[in-house]
Amino acid sequence: CEYKLDANESPWDLPEKIKIELSQLIMEGFNANRYPDSNAIELRKDIAQYCDVGPENILVGSGSDELIHIITNAFIGKGDAVLCPTPSFGMYKIFTKISGGIPVEIPLDENYNYQIDLILEAVKNHKPKLIFLCTPNNPTGNSMPTSDIMRILDSFSGIVVIDEAYTEFANESMAKNILDYSNGIVLRTFSKAMGLAGLRIGYSVCNKELASQLYRVKPPYNINTFSQKAASICLKNLDIIHQRILYIKEQRENLMALLNQIDGVQTYPTEANFILIRVADGDKVFNALLERGILVRNFSDHPMLKNCLRITVGDEKANNALYKVLKEVVSLI
Repeated sequence: CEYKLDANESPWDLPEKIKIELSQLIMEGFNANRYPDSNAIELRKDIAQYCDVGPENILVGSGSDELIHIITNAFIGKGDAVLCPTPSFGMYKIFTKISGGIPVEIPLDENYNYQIDLILEAVKNHKPKLIFLCTPNNPTGNSMPTSDIMRILDSFSGIVVIDEAYTEFANESMAKNILDYSNGIVLRTFSKAMGLAGLRIGYSVCNKELASQLYRVKPPYNINTFSQKAASICLKNLDIIHQRILYIKEQRENLMALLNQIDGVQTYPTEANFILIRVADGDKVFNALLERGILVRNFSDHPMLKNCLRITVGDEKANNALYKVLKEVVSLI
């Protein structure tokens, strides 16, 4: 495919400056013959500074996926209920089942907004051990206000996981407030805004007691030395990262404006680095885009996402190509 717009990745490789720093590090003596720091001490210090918390509040995992697995292993036993929004990130359900738990799906409304009353009602009815909230939500792009998240944290004694994989593209975050709660865990990743999807680094932010519980089930040496160093160097070059985030946010608004000009395309508001659209025939449009060298994500199989496609916001060239081809394709179907 000429344009890969299906996985919400950054359109850029590592910045040249960071590549040079990493290559110098390798040439000066990388100690690849030694196991990595199992506790990722230096990286946790850098993440803690980035999030304005302490290193003891941070746990690093091999992407958010491993952290979700660690959390379900730590808190979910056979038959325990776990509330999962739907449509949302599919790994919540998968890791709940692997841990022996029972996923209870809470539907978003017709505009894909969270229904707080439904969540609180499900808490009473199902007595879950854990709630997953994804904000901005994948694949719909909408966010849950922090006031609503705090309401859930205050009214629920179990664990609330707030997945903020796309938070750098959004307006609000719970990371700075999460330490006020004994039952909240924020998940973040280096895969999206930081552009390190290939190095698999995610992290959680929570109070010290919760973090120590997670550490008991964390595999040793789960983040390799190269990934730890690369993530730390990225956090020391935030000026470049922030420029890239700003560019993607600008491109998101430009692409949204273009998509809204196409008859037969419905867009949904987004605070992430992707846009969800609905068309007359999702499968036909997906295949037609693919034939013309553009890969997007087709969600038509999901009962609540019939004929919906998710488009990653790319650079200006990719976005303009997507617009032109989509406009042509939709007019033919």
